[in-house]
Amino acid sequence: MRPVFFCIPALLLAGLVTTQTARAADALGQPMARLCFSLKSVAVAGGYSWGKGRLFYGTHSYPVRIRGGGAVGIGYSHIRGDGSVYNLTRLPDLNGTYWAVKAEATMARGGHWAVMENNNNINIKVSAHTSGAHLSAAVMRLTLKVDPSLGDDVSGEGKSCKMALAQYHLH
Repeated sequence: MRPVFFCIPALLLAGLVTTQTARAADALGQPMARLCFSLKSVAVAGGYSWGKGRLFYGTHSYPVRIRGGGAVGIGYSHIRGDGSVYNLTRLPDLNGTYWAVKAEATMARGGHWAVMENNNNINIKVSAHTSGAHLSAAVMRLTLKVDPSLGDDVSGEGKSCKMALAQYHLH
């Protein structure tokens, strides 16, 4: 089923974000790591998102906890995504609060992408698939926390995020 977009202001905001984000993504360079994640997002006026993911960095993978929220939204959605991580040279630099402008209009299934950045100059270019019924236009704030003590000697090369999420029970 194709995504259904029904809010003109959200579409206009999404168009502006897409244009500016595409220009920013061109200058990011070569990805250093990959983040696969699954989130749930609920909103009644203000919104809250929570979930977990797996960071594939070098020959290791690490669990990542994700929490955050935004303003101006209504509904619920389940988000599965894949992110390319840029400028990561030290694992602890992934930790922090990331900011992005988000416009989502999901009815059954949808998708979006964004570029997020934290205070350590780590950028994550995210491509996400959504399901549920959710309408929002907000500045998102997501806090990521990686646990280096639970790393595995596994490479994420060639593995789809769908396979990684299933392997680590992150669906």
